[in-house]
Amino acid sequence: MAVWIIAAGGKTDKSALANYSKTLSAPVSLERRERLEGKVALPSDDIYAWGFPDTPKGGNRRKIAEIKPGDVCFFCTTSTVGERRDWLNAYHWVARVRAKIDPDLHKEVSLAFWDSESFLPYLLERPIPISVSCEDFGKSIDPSGEFYVGSPQSSTKLADPAKLRHVISKYGSVDSWADAYIGTNAAIKAGGSSVVEVQGVSDASTPVTEPIDARLEKFCNVAVRPEQALFRRRLFMAYGGKCAVSGCSVVQALDAAHLFGRDWRKGHNNATDGILLRKDLHALYDSQLLKICEAGYVRMSGDAAISYPELEGVKVMSPVNDESV
Repeated sequence: MAVWIIAAGGKTDKSALANYSKTLSAPVSLERRERLEGKVALPSDDIYAWGFPDTPKGGNRRKIAEIKPGDVCFFCTTSTVGERRDWLNAYHWVARVRAKIDPDLHKEVSLAFWDSESFLPYLLERPIPISVSCEDFGKSIDPSGEFYVGSPQSSTKLADPAKLRHVISKYGSVDSWADAYIGTNAAIKAGGSSVVEVQGVSDASTPVTEPIDARLEKFCNVAVRPEQALFRRRLFMAYGGKCAVSGCSVVQALDAAHLFGRDWRKGHNNATDGILLRKDLHALYDSQLLKICEAGYVRMSGDAAISYPELEGVKVMSPVNDESV
């Protein structure tokens, strides 16, 4: 998981001001959803969304590639309450990223959601309204007031250890600080169906109350390619519906991850080509912050070693059956 500051428009950014009510302060309307019918498999429940502007230099394309389901986003937006002269930039929303959209569909989704093709969209869990000045928000991260006290000029991930010394020393990680800051974080930790992938709560101690066939059907329903559906089915059965590292059995929190060197485009879609991982651990694995040594033990590095110390040296689960068809 990562934590982002999202600069969602200043007081004069008319496009952002107009877009708040379309997908951030309220769910996407039925009329907008219908524009994508037959093109994009959207969840059936309420969905919320935001997007990075597709800037000419392409910087936000790197951000949309980097942001992951489960990441926490603090939105610095402009209040539209009262007279325009009284509108102030502040942090008005916080939400977890729910899912990412297939890049080939960015323009269609952007046009349907915001009447413009120029945004790089991602789905959100229900945003929680907050009202925190830029100064107070910055000081909650860095009490000295040296960093983050002004209105952000662009969206950025909180990843600089030097600027985050306070929250890391107090909370152990930026992730833990974000959860503590949210307070009622359970409201944005519910999983669900999505276009590509959906973040859910991960808890290895959660009892499994559904038959594995029912859980398998839920797990496979989020697939977007025939090959992916079969791959997910094979991995889910091979690992008994549990994350190979954490033991998490929450269906919405699990992902079918290809092992390094394996590629679904080349037909590598057997159970031996992948590993079942919790979604946040899948992201760490893809970023090589979580590695699995030849002996089958987890090795953590970088910020992940600070945020996930309990995983260092964990023995990776072997497949529990030979399901591969």
